[in-house]
Amino acid sequence: MKNLLQKLIIHSKNRWQFIGAGIGSFLGLVLVLSAVQLYCDIQAVLNGKDSESTEFVIINKRVNLLNTLGVNSSFSKDEIAEIEAQDFVEQTAAFIPNLFRVSASSSVLGFYTELFFEAIDDAFIDVQNSSFDWQEGDQELPVILSKDYLALYNFGFAPSQGLPQFTASSISRVSLDVTIKGQGKTKVFTGRVVGFSDRINSILVPKDFMLWANQNYGNQKEKGVARLILKTNRSASEQLEQFLSNNGYELSSGRLISSKANTVLQIILAIILLIGLIVFMLSALVFLLNFQLFIAHSKENIRLLLQLGHHSNSIVKLIFKRLLIQFSIICILSFLTFLALHLSFVKFAKTQGIDINNIVHPYVIIITIVIIVLFLTTNYKSIKKLVYQLT
Repeated sequence: MKNLLQKLIIHSKNRWQFIGAGIGSFLGLVLVLSAVQLYCDIQAVLNGKDSESTEFVIINKRVNLLNTLGVNSSFSKDEIAEIEAQDFVEQTAAFIPNLFRVSASSSVLGFYTELFFEAIDDAFIDVQNSSFDWQEGDQELPVILSKDYLALYNFGFAPSQGLPQFTASSISRVSLDVTIKGQGKTKVFTGRVVGFSDRINSILVPKDFMLWANQNYGNQKEKGVARLILKTNRSASEQLEQFLSNNGYELSSGRLISSKANTVLQIILAIILLIGLIVFMLSALVFLLNFQLFIAHSKENIRLLLQLGHHSNSIVKLIFKRLLIQFSIICILSFLTFLALHLSFVKFAKTQGIDINNIVHPYVIIITIVIIVLFLTTNYKSIKKLVYQLT
């Protein structure tokens, strides 16, 4: 019986339809798993490593005509105290700007540019790097760049100046001459990028360096605190928005861009997931119809086997075993392909300064199991029903 049914399946007229359905199921399953994993990866990157109950926002005062005429737009001590007193604010810190002139140049790359620096408490920086430290007497100056600045350099500044483009990993190997000037003195440091920040749109240097440089080279008076970073309660976002609006404060635009990018990416990934599900469901339907068609074409042979004393359950199990082998091969190939794509994406992301975990997300495993169980259960019931109808 086993050899007879296997021969019927192998030489079935629907063989190429089985192959086509298998290819469709393979592509659909790869799309579904990739879309789910990519969604989880992107959410992890956009939300950072902070707990779900907190988030960091950067605020400043709105710039108006009075500021253009020279009126200071910094926060007063009373305003900072009022911000810190809000229930939804857990912690605050002020950005420290440079009070001296600073520039960067490279004889190898052949460029020169004026810069600005800022410093902030290490607790608010989302880049953990032991190299981001400076003590008086150190010649090397570590710098943390915003990831947005790297993109602006690669796709804006570099092409217009004929300069090479850099990945996050390659730019970390490039050293620059950082020159600071003030109080009639000049000093040159060796600048090196040690990390890239998602949270802060700025050029950050260690706080110890900024305090030392402002004291020894600062030729401007402190104008107060122009920007604040707040650690806030995520659940109180509406109260935060209302407070900022009432006091004439605004969020850093980088935060808004991330939010919009997050929404667009979610829509794109939802479309990919939907297409993958449709492709897989159509392929699964073709599988089901082909096995039904096979049973219909082989009904006389199946009836003969039943008359010879073979139990219907044995025939059902034999047909289902064939389906199980084919679908298992498809699932294994799909998962291996998905895994290769995921690892390639992780490797590419790291070259761009984006740290993504290479571990497969549990949601992917759960969805894979659910799809397999639903597919096999549906097909087993269908095969069993058709065979029993012939008894």
